[in-house]
Amino acid sequence: MCAEKEYGTNKAYPSIPLEKLVQPAILLLLARNSAHGYELIQKLSGMDCVDCDPDTATVYRTLRKMEQDGLVFSNWEHGEFGPARRQYRLSEEGLKLLDMWARGLEARMRQIDSFLNDYKNLISDSITDAAKPETGVKPND
Repeated sequence: MCAEKEYGTNKAYPSIPLEKLVQPAILLLLARNSAHGYELIQKLSGMDCVDCDPDTATVYRTLRKMEQDGLVFSNWEHGEFGPARRQYRLSEEGLKLLDMWARGLEARMRQIDSFLNDYKNLISDSITDAAKPETGVKPND
């Protein structure tokens, strides 16, 4: 489900941009199997960690940058039908970066969980305070 599409227009809650997660999502997909660019775009569309419709140019730009940085390798595959396609696979450096992303996201999740727990406690305390009857005594009268 895409929060931006569902809630972005009526501002039910502020959306959190997920385009920064395109790189780790690509790393994760390539850790499972090698794939060509179009296949990666299709799989990214089905992942909850990225925007529903990842921008094609962004994905290919990210793949080129990742290849320049030694995170992925590619080779041209010539099929029986259609044009040749570039097949991407994860490098050892890419696997290391995927691990770093996972550890970083775990740390961020702990921070988010802490924030949400604090918020829930605040709301719970507010509801409890609102349910208390007033005594009629004002402090420092």
